[in-house]
Amino acid sequence: MRRRLTGPARKNSVFGRTTLSALSALCVLGLAACGTEQAGDKGSAARAEGRVAASPASRATPTPASASASEETEGAGFLPFMELLLDIAEPCLPSDLPTALPPEELAEQEKLEERELGGTVPPEEPLPLPDEPMPTSEPRDPEDAKKETELSSVEECEAPLHVDRITKALKKTPDPTATQVTKALHDLGYIEERVHTPRRAADHVEFTLDLRVMGGQLCLSGSTTGTRTTIEAYGGSPEVECQDVRRTD
Repeated sequence: MRRRLTGPARKNSVFGRTTLSALSALCVLGLAACGTEQAGDKGSAARAEGRVAASPASRATPTPASASASEETEGAGFLPFMELLLDIAEPCLPSDLPTALPPEELAEQEKLEERELGGTVPPEEPLPLPDEPMPTSEPRDPEDAKKETELSSVEECEAPLHVDRITKALKKTPDPTATQVTKALHDLGYIEERVHTPRRAADHVEFTLDLRVMGGQLCLSGSTTGTRTTIEAYGGSPEVECQDVRRTD
């Protein structure tokens, strides 16, 4: 479903603690991984000090471990990008988030704690076996992954917030080039990996933004002349690039 958005909007939506916690946890894990790599690098340098004196240039060369971590987090700017998305989505969060676990989850947590402490837990009844074997899942048709998907209520709420800040930034550059549009988006905090195909087309510049994180589906497709900017929000499966989504009218 295509939605044309030209300005700010505010909508109440439900954005559960689970998603917010997962996003925060990802940031914490990313920072912890960086600390682990730094500690590992220091240990390796200490062991090598007695054999070869490392030059300043060689000490600045990233190790394979640090390069791998960068790939996993989509570059050094990924964590600030995650924080940006959380800040923009904050007005979409409900004010009455639950502060206690539901009784079912609380009971399950108590069982897990008893197991960790070596306590005894009453054995659970085995699940009944199905009469027929479970059907095996067939590979998904690649064309199905390209179909436009529905946005969540949170994504529908936060999309106009992105549109508003992008529109205001692009107004500062009348008749912009593709390079100028790219720089304006980067200056707003949208990292290079998530800004796609800014290109000149006739009298305007077209661009695509990939804002999908933690299973989200929010993509933005826009065009701008500087004085006039039109941006549309739509959903796309993480299996394909935003610009490859087959849009519906």
